[in-house]
Amino acid sequence: FLQYVIIDKGSDDNIYKGMPVVTEQGLVGNIDAVTATAARVQLITDQGSVVNVKLQETSAEAQTRGSVTGDITLEMVSQGIDIVEGDLVFTSGLGGSYPPELLIGQVVSIETGENILFQSAVIQPSVDFSSLQAVLVITNFQAVDIEPLIPVPQP
Repeated sequence: FLQYVIIDKGSDDNIYKGMPVVTEQGLVGNIDAVTATAARVQLITDQGSVVNVKLQETSAEAQTRGSVTGDITLEMVSQGIDIVEGDLVFTSGLGGSYPPELLIGQVVSIETGENILFQSAVIQPSVDFSSLQAVLVITNFQAVDIEPLIPVPQP
C-alpha cells in the first residue's frame, strides 16, 4: 500500500531526508529515508503524501493527497473558488517541504456538493510513475523541519 522507489544514491552522495525529487515532467516526491549508498523516495501518489499546492488559473491554495490506489486528490479548496477542468497544479512552497512552481499535474474532474465546506478534485499527475527510470534530486533546497513546532500531547 506504500508507494516508494529506491534510488542508488545516498548520504555518501550528499542526499538527505526531505530533499525533493523530480523528473523533466514534474514532481515525483521527496527523500523519505537514506542509507550511505541508497535512498527511498516517497511518491506523491503515496497515501501518506501531502503537498501544499496552488492552482494556476485562480492562484487558489490547496493541498494534494495520495491514495492507496495511487490517485492524487486536490483537497481543501474553498467553495468560493472556481476549479476548472484542465487547470494546472503546482507546488506552492508553503510549509517548506517543496520549492514553489514544481508541476504536479492537471485537474481532470471536480467533486463538489451543497453541504460540504471544501471542494475536491482528481488530479492527473504530470509524471508517468509506471515508467520512471531516472530522477533528479534537488540538493540545493533545504526542507523546513516543523517537528519542534508540533505540540506533544501531555498524559
